[in-house]
Amino acid sequence: MDLPETVTIDVQMWTSLRGRLHDFTVVVADTPDPAPRDPDEWHRWTEAVLADVADRDGWQSGRYYFTTEGDGLGTLTRDHWEYRA
Repeated sequence: MDLPETVTIDVQMWTSLRGRLHDFTVVVADTPDPAPRDPDEWHRWTEAVLADVADRDGWQSGRYYFTTEGDGLGTLTRDHWEYRA
């Protein structure tokens, strides 16, 4: 299977005062080589990418929800992630 050069991670942030999600950012990352073999590996890879971006960009602590997608591959993984600054 040919993988795209990049994957996108759509990130939403949980707002506890409103009790809902709101769009936060989209992260575009180079596809890892070798590519993860299953959703669990994609999940671990996505959390590592998000941790790097959050640390670099100074995100606030909280719960983030993500969907990782590859062009032509559909959804690779989706879940929530707890970030502590």
